[in-house]
Amino acid sequence: MTALLNAKDQKKMLDGLLMWLNSNMLHFCTPNEREFIGIHPEEIEPEITRKAFTELGLAIRFAQNSKKVCHHPVFIELKNKWIKNITDSSFFFDTKRRLRLFPHRTLAYATLRSLGIENKQVKHDLETVMSRNYMDRVERSAWDKLDMKYYTEIAQLPNDFPSYRRLFQDSILENLPSHSYAQNLDFYGLTHLIFHLSDFSKNDMKIIAGKKFEEIQEYIDATLCLCLIEQDWDLVQELLINQYCMRKTFTELDVYSASAIKDIQQPQGFIPGRNWVKNQHKDVNFDKNQHSFEDVYHPTILGLFLLILELKDTDE
Repeated sequence: MTALLNAKDQKKMLDGLLMWLNSNMLHFCTPNEREFIGIHPEEIEPEITRKAFTELGLAIRFAQNSKKVCHHPVFIELKNKWIKNITDSSFFFDTKRRLRLFPHRTLAYATLRSLGIENKQVKHDLETVMSRNYMDRVERSAWDKLDMKYYTEIAQLPNDFPSYRRLFQDSILENLPSHSYAQNLDFYGLTHLIFHLSDFSKNDMKIIAGKKFEEIQEYIDATLCLCLIEQDWDLVQELLINQYCMRKTFTELDVYSASAIKDIQQPQGFIPGRNWVKNQHKDVNFDKNQHSFEDVYHPTILGLFLLILELKDTDE
């Protein structure tokens, strides 16, 4: 498995991604949890900021696999701002009662652990929630269960979720939906299942998928073609990350897709989201610099994930 981009393009893309993420860190910073009073704890929802913050945290955790990324001066600044927000926002306040925030707090705790930062009280609170026989017992889809199992295990929390093999059998990977009717949500289910079953390529999907491996690989390739046509850069990147997870020998399709991502990256550093693409096609006078945080933050984080995988193979 070789890299999708050459060294020059990798560096340029990485510099741009980190520049945008760092300059927009204020949008990632979460509200002060102590200010949420007069609301029932179980009714406090994650909303976009907490979701974006913990997704960035997962990327920071994953970046420890790449020296070229985690030693980058802008990444170090970004990481320090992320850690500071944990304290400034009292991020783990009232963990045992704010159950809708549990997945995000588990991810944040796992990120801190990966950075060598231990918090025994937070660990105790998260373990207390898991000990109630609720989080791993409530009705969920196989995708949701696998996400939660992955989060709790990278945080080294006890859980009673089904085995990875059982979750694979209960998921769409066992019975892939027809492309004629599949929707974006189905494709995100596919990509996330592969992310976490493979642990972002650490686990061999040939062993996990068995006889289904080739069928899944063909499905990823076909889905990537569809998303390229639609210029859905968010899903294109998720599927390229899947190609790494499948340990695929890259083809012209994969190289072309990565090149398209490189070319669509904007001078400000972000990767466009669906609304940006839609507005560009609707308005001939569209200002490419105009974008919303909600639209572009996720494809930009995915770009960082892709670069970490790219550089992981070349810097060791």
